[in-house]
Amino acid sequence: MVQKQDQTTALPGVWATLSAGFELTTRYLWLMVIPAALDFFLWIGPRLSFRALLERLITTSVAQLPADVLTIDTAPLLEAAGRLNHFAYLSVSLLGVPALMTGPTPAKTPITPMVIAGGGLGQWFGLLVLFTVAGLLLTALFYSLIAYALRRSLNTPLPPLGLGRFVARMTLTWLRLLGLLVLLLVLVVLITFPMALLAGFLTLFSQTFGVFVMFAAVVLVMWLLMFLSYTPQGMLLNPHPFFAVLLDSVRLFRRNFPSALGLLAVVVLSRQLLSAILLRADSGTWVTAINILAHAYIATALTVAMVIFYRDRFVASLRATPQPTGNPPVNS
Repeated sequence: MVQKQDQTTALPGVWATLSAGFELTTRYLWLMVIPAALDFFLWIGPRLSFRALLERLITTSVAQLPADVLTIDTAPLLEAAGRLNHFAYLSVSLLGVPALMTGPTPAKTPITPMVIAGGGLGQWFGLLVLFTVAGLLLTALFYSLIAYALRRSLNTPLPPLGLGRFVARMTLTWLRLLGLLVLLLVLVVLITFPMALLAGFLTLFSQTFGVFVMFAAVVLVMWLLMFLSYTPQGMLLNPHPFFAVLLDSVRLFRRNFPSALGLLAVVVLSRQLLSAILLRADSGTWVTAINILAHAYIATALTVAMVIFYRDRFVASLRATPQPTGNPPVNS
């Protein structure tokens, strides 16, 4: 478990951790191959479209709304539905490999990609599950390569990491990430479903109360995601059982709250700002490839910084607590 760290040990702060992330990424540029390859696939590779299904759902939903209550212009929604590439599920939200081309596809590309038309709702849901599972496997490979780069960067030589051990650790990380995603979905449903029922009941008396309850539900979900924000790094580096890793990650965030929240805010805001700038600069030519490579490099460095932040504080907690012999403290 994560114990209270030694106050005499100065751990790297937010900016030092970010610097270390960029330094390691620059030293091992192959770390950005997976994010770059995924983005190139989403950019000029085949596109999976469920345009007919989404247009039907949007039209049916809007038609059921009372005309005297709300008027919705469906044109932007229908246009966005036609530009969605559902292969983007390979970049799993919050947990997956960072990608630039996860929203509506660019209107112009240097080559015309093949469009694969999807079928009904059942097919969409099945592919959503399949691509999410595959995307988490890709994430496990990405994280495992980061752990391997961290291992190589250590001054203290370690025993060689064979292919078999690498695959075994990657598989364990993948299964842990799958369990984490399922747990997150369950927790979000347990928070939002009762709150939605309560909001609907209170709306019968006061619309303000209903809005307030839904706002409280959103705050609770954001608080949950914030405290679990370093759990993926724990699933990679922490050798303890699944639920022990969850508790360790929450304790790590709570006991390093200012720096943990600061790094999380910098990473999230940087990713959003970077994506907005690069997508706006998209010219529909091969110059976009430079934008994709720039995004892959920066997004990888930010991900590496999160892993380094967890590693430094987890190792510091282990050094402050005697460990049983024969049990490796960190998956490196």
